[in-house]
Amino acid sequence: MPNYDEVIQWIIPEVEYHQNRYSRGLAELVFSGCRWLDVGAGTQLHGGWIGPKPGDLAKRAGLLVGCDMVTEHLLQNALLTSATVADTTKLPFSENAFDLVTANMVLEHLEEPERAFSEIARVLAPGGRFVFVTPNRRNPVVWAASLILSKRARKRLAHFFERRDEEHIFHTFYRANSPHAIEELCESVPLRIQQIDTFNSYPFIRRPWPLTAVEALWIKAISRGPFRALTTNLFGVLEKNAEHR
Repeated sequence: MPNYDEVIQWIIPEVEYHQNRYSRGLAELVFSGCRWLDVGAGTQLHGGWIGPKPGDLAKRAGLLVGCDMVTEHLLQNALLTSATVADTTKLPFSENAFDLVTANMVLEHLEEPERAFSEIARVLAPGGRFVFVTPNRRNPVVWAASLILSKRARKRLAHFFERRDEEHIFHTFYRANSPHAIEELCESVPLRIQQIDTFNSYPFIRRPWPLTAVEALWIKAISRGPFRALTTNLFGVLEKNAEHR
């Protein structure tokens, strides 16, 4: 029986894993000496294996602060200069404190994205950037899960299909998970969209392999043309208005 990686190489070898796409984006935006805040920091900066390693990115920053709601995860994140337990809707930092704010698979967990975006804009310096990768709610799999399944059921399915430990599975709301939703959020805060890319990542379903293959075939079908809006993930860069202080 083929395993997960073999199914991907067989059907969609061209697809870029979302963590590799995120790593590639960070490589272009993390500059020497920058003041960097990673919200929902968890245990690592990214999980990619292509592009700059987390340690190489961290070395570029003059300051790398992580915030998360789980103390144990922050304690495992050895690359952080400092860390604090904090909600994204209540960041304990002064205005204009950071040149870069990042969120790796965090936006889908925001219950109050308006407040979170307002706080991120507040702590960003003028001209600073907010960089994120997140699932695309317009993808039928994500959309169906968010609409039909209860939060508890989504956690159970994520544990079964994706083989993630339950301690790393959090409630999802998908309220900031489409280009249109991002546009609307930026209307009320001093952030402007510099870039939003839709792209396909690896299948959500890791087992059994026939279901992985079905999802991989679907991913291949929506990788080009008018169906690209239905891809699995979003990578975005928002910039704080330079005149806003």
